[in-house]
Amino acid sequence: MEFFLNSQLNFLEQTGQMLISGFEGTALTTQTEDFIGSHKLGGLILFERNFDEPDQLLELTRDLQKFAKKNLPAPLFISVDQEGGRVSRLGAPFTAFPHPSYLDRTRSETLAQRFGNALANELRAAGVNMVYAPVLDVDSNPDNPIIGRRAFSSTPEWAGKLACAFARGVRSAQVIPVGKHFPGHGDTDRDSHLELPKVQREIQSLEETELPPFARAVEEGLEAIMPAHVIYSAWDKDNPATFSHFILQDLLRKRLGFEGIVISDDLDMKAIDDNYPEDSVPVLGFLAGIDLFLVCHDLGKITRIQNRLLRGLEEGEVPLERVTHSVARILKLKQRIVEPPAGPARVLQLAEEHRALVNELNAESH
Repeated sequence: MEFFLNSQLNFLEQTGQMLISGFEGTALTTQTEDFIGSHKLGGLILFERNFDEPDQLLELTRDLQKFAKKNLPAPLFISVDQEGGRVSRLGAPFTAFPHPSYLDRTRSETLAQRFGNALANELRAAGVNMVYAPVLDVDSNPDNPIIGRRAFSSTPEWAGKLACAFARGVRSAQVIPVGKHFPGHGDTDRDSHLELPKVQREIQSLEETELPPFARAVEEGLEAIMPAHVIYSAWDKDNPATFSHFILQDLLRKRLGFEGIVISDDLDMKAIDDNYPEDSVPVLGFLAGIDLFLVCHDLGKITRIQNRLLRGLEEGEVPLERVTHSVARILKLKQRIVEPPAGPARVLQLAEEHRALVNELNAESH
């Protein structure tokens, strides 16, 4: 796919590359084209509302990338939340893979890698090039309402080993894995979709439990990480990880050595909406270290975030050098995007091939 050089991009194109948006419909409409083109969007996220059946989805993703080739500086990240278990936006005939926690009994990295490869191959067959998985959180709190079985293990060592094996499988299918939710959402007792959770544990406990899976993933070259809308008071008593310079810069980039892109969790979530004035969110996130801003539902918020970043650039509040670095990371990762496959979607065939794997995963859970 064709790219412009970062130095050739104007402010609108640069800030557009830093946005991933939801959209409506199962086909590319003039309205969606206008929205993507006017914002020069960097990516899109799919939901059930965008999916009828695999051939339709493949046609949609092909049309999106054809539009991008003519009208945008780079191809689109076309992403989806598809972890297995209850977080699976694309339903049948995509395989209903079990919860990642099923792997904690067998603790087989080979099986975890096969799981990741199978899941990603089905996505790739429909033109999806990025998946918000694996979960790198440790299932350390039985009262956690949002993570639980989405985590690969209740121990840091195996949460890391199994999630990283899963990511290797995703990568081998030419899909980009996004690890989440840094620095660890496993010990919360609140759901950040509904409120702003706080983790009150001491630094030593956080470093021994939450960080090891992410440290392993960074060592293995994880391409993208999503921070949590969670306050970790031992590290930053005022800001959730999304807005914490210490967590995203000092901890993630400097200490762990992460060189990939940082993608915010959905900025429509109540943890952000109910606690931060919308006008402050883009600058807080960017200055903390967010490279890509994700908005799943409120398309008007995409416009407002971009306008706020543009105003910040014009007024010097948002440093151009930092924007250039973020966009360079994004464009570098986009070089890994391949064309949507030719011919009809192979999802049905792949799902049939994956039945034995699902049976094996289910058997290991008992």
